[in-house]
Amino acid sequence: MENKITWVIYARKSTESEDRQIQSIDDQINYQKETAERENLNVIKIIKESKSAKEPNKRDGFTELVKLIEEGKVNGVLTWKMDRLSRNPIDSATIQYFLQKKKLLCVKTAEKNYLPEDNALIMSVENGMANQYIRDLSKNVKRGLTSKAEKGWFPNIPPIGYLNSKTREKGAETILVDEQRFHLVRKIWDLMLTGTYSPPKVLEIASNKWGLKTPPRKKLGGRAISRSHIYTMLTNDFYAGYFHYGGKTYIGKHKAMITMDEFEKVQVILGKKGRPKTQFNDFPFTGIMKCAECGASVTASKKMKLVKGTGQVVPYVYYHCTKRKLNVKCKSRPIKLCDMEKNITDIIESNLIDPEFYKLGLETLKDMHSLEINKRQQIYETQLRNVEETQKKIDRTLGFLLDGTITKEQYNLQKKEFEEELMREKQKLSETEARARNWTELTENVLHFSSLAMKALKDGNVQIKREILSSIGWNHRLDGKKLFVDLHSWFKVLKDGEKRLLPEIKALELEKIVDPQRQMEAFASIRPSLCAGLDSNQRRPKPRNLQSRVIATIRPAHISYKRSLSHF
Repeated sequence: MENKITWVIYARKSTESEDRQIQSIDDQINYQKETAERENLNVIKIIKESKSAKEPNKRDGFTELVKLIEEGKVNGVLTWKMDRLSRNPIDSATIQYFLQKKKLLCVKTAEKNYLPEDNALIMSVENGMANQYIRDLSKNVKRGLTSKAEKGWFPNIPPIGYLNSKTREKGAETILVDEQRFHLVRKIWDLMLTGTYSPPKVLEIASNKWGLKTPPRKKLGGRAISRSHIYTMLTNDFYAGYFHYGGKTYIGKHKAMITMDEFEKVQVILGKKGRPKTQFNDFPFTGIMKCAECGASVTASKKMKLVKGTGQVVPYVYYHCTKRKLNVKCKSRPIKLCDMEKNITDIIESNLIDPEFYKLGLETLKDMHSLEINKRQQIYETQLRNVEETQKKIDRTLGFLLDGTITKEQYNLQKKEFEEELMREKQKLSETEARARNWTELTENVLHFSSLAMKALKDGNVQIKREILSSIGWNHRLDGKKLFVDLHSWFKVLKDGEKRLLPEIKALELEKIVDPQRQMEAFASIRPSLCAGLDSNQRRPKPRNLQSRVIATIRPAHISYKRSLSHF
């Protein structure tokens, strides 16, 4: 009978993990060819594909096989096992129907032959076992992924800047920092935190100037970031130490790239009205000032003027009110770029600090850092006790459910409340040491800015100048040809401290003391005065206060200058 059958070889390799131990497609085909040659079978076609069989109507190769059988071109199938043909009840029923109607005279596998006269129940059981295997596998995979999430590890491919570890056994991978891209992605967040860049502009800088690309993978990767990708990145709180899986939010064990405060600030920047847009003319200081007369925004324009006597045409930049306030007749006059820069220079120069005061301030902060860490330990221990107490509440609530004290609905409600409380306490715990470092870095940034802002304003590019103007204060308003800014309070704090302490510092004549140790001993007498007013228990900053503003804007400008503007 087999000599009268026209055969087709069907080989399939799933792309999913459950089939990785099955013989490869080439091995399947070679085995069936040997069978056909040994038994003198007439094979007219070989069909192979690499697709899962758990869903019906998803395989082009199987569709082709069905068409050949329906057209009567083949009536026998050579395959490695029955589950190569199907692992879902729809496709299994199709094969079984063809056998019952004798459109298929034989399905030959490595284990047995399936014939039209066979008991249909046996084939149904075998196909059902293959289908159940898929269902059980899905449950096991989901259970494993949920367990991994509960342990604090994101059970999926992490966003750019991170990588899955490949050194552990399957299912136990952790999330590692991508040393090649982590610092570049952090720079993207730094640029956004300045409040003066739009996501497309950040994308342009990251792709064209830094050469940032996605990590290479088997099919995708190794490409520049797309515009949609940059928005996805900037709204992903994975970078702040969280991740979402199965409808729940988890605190990840991966290294956070930014704080939650920084993440929330970027969300405000992305959603606020009049957010930064790509600028076709890079004028410094635009997008920050308002007209003092009418309240409209101040913009800039470039005009070409003929210089009398020389015949040369020279470009001039003017800042002026947009005059877009309805029913308001604004009579403000434009101001030249050079006059605007003179205004800003005057403001900064009046608040610069003495280099000696700057140097000693940094040295003092360095010594204070270790003391700050010790004080943090007390806060850390208190937070650790809070975490343990909250976990005990969850355990006690489960006990109440088991002994019937509370209902299932009451248990779910209380459990959700305690789990949210536990997440908040764990987040506080993880941020405690980082806050100590941020506090020291914050004060250093203030000193850096007050010392180097003038140099950066003079030598920096357009964006650095814009950041400096934004950093010195708020409520920037142009009244006539005079710029007014409500300065940050720390300018006054530094200037008052310098005015009070600089005479005492100069009286010590530290420059005459060669030994650095003796310099610090001489300086020790006035150090308490220099450190007065510094709070050693800095709380989480509010959105517009000193910490968030300095870290978000002064730091990038300072770093840019220190690296000879290579940052941009």
